[in-house]
Amino acid sequence: RDICKMKKKYPFVSVVINCYNGESFLREAIESVYKQTYNNWEIVFWDNCSTDQSSTIAKSFDKKLKYFKSDQTTELGEARVSAVNEAKGDFIAFLDSDDLWMEDKLKDQIEVFLSSKKPLGLVYGRSEVIFEEKKEKNFIHLEDKILPDGDVLGELARENFIVFSSAVVDRVAFYKCGGFKKHLKNSMDYSIFLKLAKNYRFGVIQEVCCKNRIHKENLSNKQKVVGAIEAIEAVKSILPDKRV
Repeated sequence: RDICKMKKKYPFVSVVINCYNGESFLREAIESVYKQTYNNWEIVFWDNCSTDQSSTIAKSFDKKLKYFKSDQTTELGEARVSAVNEAKGDFIAFLDSDDLWMEDKLKDQIEVFLSSKKPLGLVYGRSEVIFEEKKEKNFIHLEDKILPDGDVLGELARENFIVFSSAVVDRVAFYKCGGFKKHLKNSMDYSIFLKLAKNYRFGVIQEVCCKNRIHKENLSNKQKVVGAIEAIEAVKSILPDKRV
């Protein structure tokens, strides 16, 4: 009975980290999970056949980090599907290997899930965008706007305002909505966010909960074009809907 009470109060969270040659920022990313004030979590670390020191860095942590390695390097969509399939948590959180979490992130988001009178499919938060090259000034994403919650489908269809590393999803809702799509290369997050928004309400924390790092490796024009094409496909997949 005590275990059941604990599970309701402190549900288990799987933190999914996909990595391909992410050694530059990886230790800092993983340490930001270990610094969480919420303790009932595991890290599902999916190494997409890295050729740098990523595996050595990941394996230097304790057993709360579960290390998995792909047989070969795959597209990101397939790698995300493989990683999420290893998650055991009641909730699934996502952290890109070059991003960071603030220490109260999981605590604050799980509180939103548990205090909601209606079931939530996803809880997200505000993000600080940080530039590695220092040529541009760091800024708070959508700082002048109150981030929407509740029924967000209409707004989300116009713009993906949810930073991936800020999102925590209800595991059951995630799979009921089809999970990640293997064939997508760039917009698998936007695709599942839209499907969740079509069927569930969203929760939000207005404070900065993560830092989204921008650096030369994650800013290719090719990715932007693919992302735009896939985003259109993602929106089409939830139509028709009167809210859009």
